[in-house]
Amino acid sequence: MKLQIILSSILVLSACDTPPVVSDFNGSSVKIQTSAFTSVKEARTSSQAEASRICGKVGKHAEYASTSAAADYVSEHLYLCL
Repeated sequence: MKLQIILSSILVLSACDTPPVVSDFNGSSVKIQTSAFTSVKEARTSSQAEASRICGKVGKHAEYASTSAAADYVSEHLYLCL
């Protein structure tokens, strides 16, 4: 029983460290999704890095615009590619 609790805890904790996901990109803006369980500072840093990488592919830089709740436990960050 203790082993099951330990294994379950490890699985739950490992799911919290999810990378940012690009949900939309149109050349002028990019939307990045992060887990709501990620700290605000870490989510902002990782989403900014991913947005900069994506906007950089079209020779632009990413500028933060807003954050909204996309679904349960998912935050969506909008960046403009300028």
